[in-house]
Amino acid sequence: MLVVQRVLTRWSKAGRGAAAATLRGSLPDRVPLPACTGDVVFHDVLLTPRAETLRELTLPATVAGLRLHPDGRVSRAAVLASHPRHRRPDDLFTLAPGQRARYRANFRFSGYSLEWYYEQWTVTLAHDVGLEGGFDHEVDDRVSLYP
Repeated sequence: MLVVQRVLTRWSKAGRGAAAATLRGSLPDRVPLPACTGDVVFHDVLLTPRAETLRELTLPATVAGLRLHPDGRVSRAAVLASHPRHRRPDDLFTLAPGQRARYRANFRFSGYSLEWYYEQWTVTLAHDVGLEGGFDHEVDDRVSLYP
């Protein structure tokens, strides 16, 4: 089974101060997986008042800003964020059975009818192994969101 768990932390412009940043830094980047079945499972956890969702997927799939290929390659997919704007699709790593990987990214979003808001994603991938433990691959695409 391939498990993709995205822990997404979202905050508004009002939550940019040091106290809020300290609180965000104390939140978990992995949570226990609920009961699930299937060959590929996407567990999406949003750390706001909304509840987590669990979806089962079939390959190829684009989830959590990543593209999962049937041969185990994982590549970055385009995300429609205001900042950073120029993250191009790119191969990140190949996940073999028995391996774990982590991808981290952050974004600033806006729109015509939206206030600015920010997201930080921690995506953990586990292929025929549990979510807990060290990582065979790690990619950190986080940038400064406050120029």
